[in-house]
Amino acid sequence: MLTWRLMPGERHTLWHGRQLCIALLLLAGGSRVLLAQSGYTPPAHATLRGWEEQARLAIFDRSGSYFGRTSDRGILQRFNERMDSEYHLDLISFDLSLSEVYDWYRRDNGARVWAGSINHLQLVQRAEFKAAVGLGDGWAAAASFNHQETLETRRSLVQLHFRKRLLDGRAQAFLLGTAKAQKPETDLELGFTWSSRLGDLTVAIAALDLFSDFIYQSLEVAAGLADTALDYTAHPYTARVALELSPSRHLRAEAYALAMSPTTVEAQSQTDPEEGFRQDERYAYAGGLLEWTPSRRTALGGFGTWVRARLVRSQQRSPEDDFDLTEQTWRLGLYAIHRFWDRFSTEAWLARVWRTEDRLRPDTTVVPNINYEDRAWEGSGIFAYRAYRGFRAELALEFAARDLLGPDRLPGGFEAEHSRLRLDLGWHFGQRALVMLGVNLDLDGDGKAPNFDGGHGRCILYW
Repeated sequence: MLTWRLMPGERHTLWHGRQLCIALLLLAGGSRVLLAQSGYTPPAHATLRGWEEQARLAIFDRSGSYFGRTSDRGILQRFNERMDSEYHLDLISFDLSLSEVYDWYRRDNGARVWAGSINHLQLVQRAEFKAAVGLGDGWAAAASFNHQETLETRRSLVQLHFRKRLLDGRAQAFLLGTAKAQKPETDLELGFTWSSRLGDLTVAIAALDLFSDFIYQSLEVAAGLADTALDYTAHPYTARVALELSPSRHLRAEAYALAMSPTTVEAQSQTDPEEGFRQDERYAYAGGLLEWTPSRRTALGGFGTWVRARLVRSQQRSPEDDFDLTEQTWRLGLYAIHRFWDRFSTEAWLARVWRTEDRLRPDTTVVPNINYEDRAWEGSGIFAYRAYRGFRAELALEFAARDLLGPDRLPGGFEAEHSRLRLDLGWHFGQRALVMLGVNLDLDGDGKAPNFDGGHGRCILYW
């Protein structure tokens, strides 16, 4: 059997929540069909691997950001004129549960799609596919596809993985590459994983935009194909480390970190020689998780993450395009998972989030500096009924409360408190598939509460 390792939420709230909870329990307990289904108790765990992958793709796939590779919005691009005050709460409602994320990253083959309505016109959606095969003699290969349509990313990324077992399976060497339609954006990462009874350690280095200089500077690209040409005077390289550690049967830890080498790129218009800019870039992130599992049914844990991106852009012709931009996001949180019986479980998490953005300019008479910070409490609590095969239901209370510090404002930066109930119903096909559809019920006074506050769905397949 192939084992693939890519890396070692008013007063009326309680009353309506109680009504929905009673209805859910009656539905789950009153059906003979449901009671006849066999129970399923998956392990209680969470992981930061989903966060780490998103943080890594933010720098590996710069063109997948909402405003593009050369935008003055920065690298993280967390703020957007299209975002309303409930956008971050929407992301919480649409996302997968802690245990679903953990389950995804411990499997070799699967597909998952989830989407939700953020306004009368638009959905945010994500889809991922991955498949792995053994090639013999210790070799394995895998392909993955990552698609995202949100107000922060527009990504469709294919990645290819090749891996070779070494030292009787105690170590693995791997090569990871991106396949993109724009050839200059190809990335290549080479890494090594060491496995022991305590866990896995991965160390990797990558060259980003590997063929950019060769294509733009040596082969050259006609102005009709690309209006802007990039010239790296200091090429981007990254060093990454990932650690998954289980020092005892009841304790588990994860740690991740990445740093990019100092990078300098010149973007030049191919139709107007006087148009262009020079940009220095820095990027780094780190995150850790500590989890205690007193039993197979219970997990308690904490996590912390940090991401920092910096652009220093100089442009002589346009002073408003001359700035020093630093983006940072910190996140600290706690979570708990508990399986009551074979069919009932609960998950809850609470996080404190800080988002800052500082934009300094040498000439503030043209455009003023920006010193932005918002602080948020975000959280979710889920009560779920699930059988190994058959009906599944979830009732969740979710919230996001943001405070803005200082006078500066950014598009998509709101000082607001929002909360909602989420009800999801669906069907579980053993360990092979899950299909869920859900509605959100507003609790924060935007209208008559609880009123309809959007819909969403998700589908997960394994083979």
